[in-house]
Amino acid sequence: MRAGKQVSDTSFAVSNDVIIHLLLIFMGACILTAAILAATQSLPYAPNPALMKYTTGYLGIPFAILFIAYNVHRIVNRHNAILIDESGVTDHTTSFSAGFIAWDDIKEVYLLRLHDDDYMCVVPSDFDAWYATLNKRQQRLAKANMGAGFAPIRIQFKKVTEKVKSKEGVAFCKKIQPKKVTRVRKPRY
Repeated sequence: MRAGKQVSDTSFAVSNDVIIHLLLIFMGACILTAAILAATQSLPYAPNPALMKYTTGYLGIPFAILFIAYNVHRIVNRHNAILIDESGVTDHTTSFSAGFIAWDDIKEVYLLRLHDDDYMCVVPSDFDAWYATLNKRQQRLAKANMGAGFAPIRIQFKKVTEKVKSKEGVAFCKKIQPKKVTRVRKPRY
């Protein structure tokens, strides 16, 4: 149910937390209840009852149903947020994340230490070929990371869970691909 890590000799996986989606489903159920009440009950204290009935009621019902369905879908079709194995590194921490990159396409992996967090950074060996596989949002994030002086792929373990640190992911990378892992870096402020 909760976010956590699964470590074996060949893989290091960090899974998403289900609790946030359960809370969002509850929130959707509350919105659905309010929308049904607004659509079916009289609204004597509303300044414009017809407008409230249509906007809150009739538009709120499909919104709440879609919101609930989306979060149920996210629970049912859960996948690992971060997976490091013998084939490569997979990052699904956000919708902007780069997805899968094979070890053959990775130039280096390193730990980036900032003031309040650590990041596992991955540098593709052929940036242009890797960049061409991304969608527009992912491309903007990669360019923004590089514009700030970082690697194009920055994986923040804290987005998934506070219990697993980026340092552990880099240590596992060093265990299975020691030649790809380089020194810890700290930006100059």
